[in-house]
Amino acid sequence: MQRPGARLAVLLANARLIEQAAPLEAIANIQSPYLADKDWHAQLSELLLPWHQALHPLLRDQPPLWTHNDWHASNLLWNADGSVSSVLDFGLADRTFALFDLATAIERNAVPWLDLDSGGTASADLDSVDALLAGYHQVRPLSAKDLHTLSALLPLVHVDFALSEVAYYHDVVGSTASADVAYYAYLLGHLRWFDGAQGQRLLAHIRRPRV
Repeated sequence: MQRPGARLAVLLANARLIEQAAPLEAIANIQSPYLADKDWHAQLSELLLPWHQALHPLLRDQPPLWTHNDWHASNLLWNADGSVSSVLDFGLADRTFALFDLATAIERNAVPWLDLDSGGTASADLDSVDALLAGYHQVRPLSAKDLHTLSALLPLVHVDFALSEVAYYHDVVGSTASADVAYYAYLLGHLRWFDGAQGQRLLAHIRRPRV
């Protein structure tokens, strides 16, 4: 018997919205007070739907399982030889699928997102990407189809969590300014980045054949 996913209302990292056939309808059903006066439908139609149309047919081949969903280097304890000794912070764990965790690891470890705040280009560290993929491949081999799916998923892996941050900061904390950061810089900003030269460079690198 499979256990259901997490039931918390905010600060969730999962794929419940991007797994939907009609993600904008699913977002509308949230009835977010923050989004009520935003032109979010037009913005996400432009920035999210093209990625989603490429990804959604690939998700039917992804078996559901429990994943960590915050696979960042700071949530690991390390041995002196560079190997991982233990994993910390399962607060965002939920039922998604294996490649969701790998995409999260790449998105959170290999792209210096803070560079965008200072007007930089946030050029992905491709050596870190290769190290993550090589380590993952040693445990669970990645096929060409897996890499294609990973590339399609990466621009959207942050979407559910970004919207949950919007809800948390606006509805729980009461900080519209923080909700604005989550919406404009995190949700929309990351979508735009993947559509630009640096994002395309990263996605092409992931798709390339590997031995």
